[in-house]
Amino acid sequence: MKGDFSRDTFDPRNHYTRVLMQQGRVHLDADFNEQSAIAMHAQRLLARDLIGPEGGPRDNAGFAVITDPAAVKALGKKLVPGDFLIGAGRYYVNGAMCQNPAALLYSEQPGYPFDAATTTDILADLPGYTIYLDVWERHISAVEGPGLLEPALGGPDTATRAQLTWQVRVLPGGAADGGGGVADHFARAVPLLAARAEPPATNNDPCSVDPAARYRGLENQLYRVEIHAPGPAGGPGQGATFKWSRDNGSVTLPLAGSPAVDAASNTTTVTLATLGRDTDLGLVVGGWVELVDDNSTLRHVAAPLLRVHSIDRDEFAVVLEGQADPESGLDPRLHPYLRRWDHGGDAAAGGAVAVVESPAGQPLWQDLEDGVQVCFPVADGGSPASYRTGDYWLIPARTVTGDVEWPRDDGAAALNPQPLPPRGEEHAYAGLAGVGSGPAGAPGQVVTELRKFFAPLAV
Repeated sequence: MKGDFSRDTFDPRNHYTRVLMQQGRVHLDADFNEQSAIAMHAQRLLARDLIGPEGGPRDNAGFAVITDPAAVKALGKKLVPGDFLIGAGRYYVNGAMCQNPAALLYSEQPGYPFDAATTTDILADLPGYTIYLDVWERHISAVEGPGLLEPALGGPDTATRAQLTWQVRVLPGGAADGGGGVADHFARAVPLLAARAEPPATNNDPCSVDPAARYRGLENQLYRVEIHAPGPAGGPGQGATFKWSRDNGSVTLPLAGSPAVDAASNTTTVTLATLGRDTDLGLVVGGWVELVDDNSTLRHVAAPLLRVHSIDRDEFAVVLEGQADPESGLDPRLHPYLRRWDHGGDAAAGGAVAVVESPAGQPLWQDLEDGVQVCFPVADGGSPASYRTGDYWLIPARTVTGDVEWPRDDGAAALNPQPLPPRGEEHAYAGLAGVGSGPAGAPGQVVTELRKFFAPLAV
């Protein structure tokens, strides 16, 4: 969740049942957000305990895979080779209720095509594949959901939303007689990160805070470290990369027109609706941004990182070094915007910072800023970790303590910080149908139902 939050305090290991507000006390965003997280966690655990990992109500199970042309035509749709219809209804995945209000074609889903290997043209020639449901939560700000703004207040930014998002996707080569392996297909060695704040060897800057402080920033920040390019760690110039933001990636600037890409000069020019609320929450020459919209977000792709070359503050025009994705930012209905990042990336390496894993017992700390450092230890068991685009960690930094908030062994500041898995983005998967060849000599393909169903408790 890339919101302007003070911190994220929910931890299921605390076993808290609710947040109790007290009179005459300061109200914090973290308290309200933790209350909703507690309630959602309990609700989804209950649903999972009762239903299991996945299942749909017998009388209204959704996400049926329909390939019969007559049935599709009766619903006002037309099939082309490789396409299929997704039935309306509800289906629960890992306790989360997914709703499809109306039948739609696979190719009509927002964000389609998801990748070059699963277009309808490719599926038409595949001998077999598994159709599955991918479920996750997406953060929606006022940039992506303008209806969140209250016109009576003159349009100031207020609260954001978490949206349960799903996609029906295809796993090429999947067997038609089983879907339980969908989640196993995405299993991986989960990456880890540790964070700390360390004092510099010398600090004689009179404008900084106490030189003995480990975190030397002048403001409280919520650092976000997010994986950009996926893959294993490979060191500088290869493998996974990361980017970071001191504001949890919450600084977004909507576009007011289509971007203009100049291949000859390798630049992209954009006109923005705003340059930010102030200089601290705006763009700076030399800083890094990415141009994204709803489609690129739904595709989970790492958008090209672009460096700010110049800013025309009268015309709200910004020239960026590098070429944006040619498909991003062209449709205003997809809410295109720039997201600001604060790392000092290398243009030769695509703008992001290389993930360098530490050998066991030999932490390799990488500097962010103002004493904040991160380390990527080897994954549990020593297996090479698989980093995914969107994996992220949050690091609250506080001026009053001169330190970052990060769990340490026995809570002692002198001991090593604990390596933690990413906070998200968490995906859950469920098999819907298997598609494969029928008996020898039989024409066409056979669709095997993989959904599970449950009946009402009271009948």
